[in-house]
Amino acid sequence: MKLNEQIAYLRKQKGMTQEELAVRLGVTNQSVSKWESAQCCPDIGLLPELAKILDVSIDTLMGYGRPESFEEIGWKLKEYFDNVPQELVFRDSFRTAVLLHEELCWKGYYLDSGPWGKERNYWLEDPPHRWDFSAANNPDGSTVYAGGGIYFSTNRAYTPPTQPEILELSLQLKKLSDRNTLRVLYALYDLTADGFDRYVSLEGICTAAKMTEEEVLTAMENLELTVMESATGELVYRIDGSRMHIPALLRMLRRY
Repeated sequence: MKLNEQIAYLRKQKGMTQEELAVRLGVTNQSVSKWESAQCCPDIGLLPELAKILDVSIDTLMGYGRPESFEEIGWKLKEYFDNVPQELVFRDSFRTAVLLHEELCWKGYYLDSGPWGKERNYWLEDPPHRWDFSAANNPDGSTVYAGGGIYFSTNRAYTPPTQPEILELSLQLKKLSDRNTLRVLYALYDLTADGFDRYVSLEGICTAAKMTEEEVLTAMENLELTVMESATGELVYRIDGSRMHIPALLRMLRRY
């Protein structure tokens, strides 16, 4: 990686703006901008302080650092997630998945350039950049992004389904192919996904799905639900916890 690319990459990794880096180094904003656009290089006397601010060695700053092995990166990720606050685990796991998907979508086709690359930082955003659909499929495996979900598969781990599994899949797909069933599924998901204690009444489902009580009750027969009685004696509903991934997975089928 060239010096200009390293400065820009490491600065973003630290969450610093060009202005903030310039202030800490005692230079102008224009200087940092010119370094990162490769119009010129920082004075050699600034390199030690620049490396210190960016928390790397001078070798790494210059792009000479030894690339870390996959194992080293893996252990660092495990260490990070062991120490990250619980409320950030899923957020940062998803950002990691966005980064991996992003890389596969252009390197998966072995292209020299593409819509993504190391100059983009979708994976740093919170939430990550939301686009409609993207996929990479090649002999090694596949990855799909759709509806806020990401799927990865590898052909090396693939095993053909058994006949009972095919039958079970067929029965499940028949249940979920009904339009009203899907309307109720997504209404329930929208209303309860943000908490394990979120339940919704039949009236609330009817309002969100824009359906009659009879239509909703019929559709709910096709869904795995958790039902409880509220403090007022009213029945309230949510998608069974073991099925909360289904809405995101189904949206990936839109481009089948």
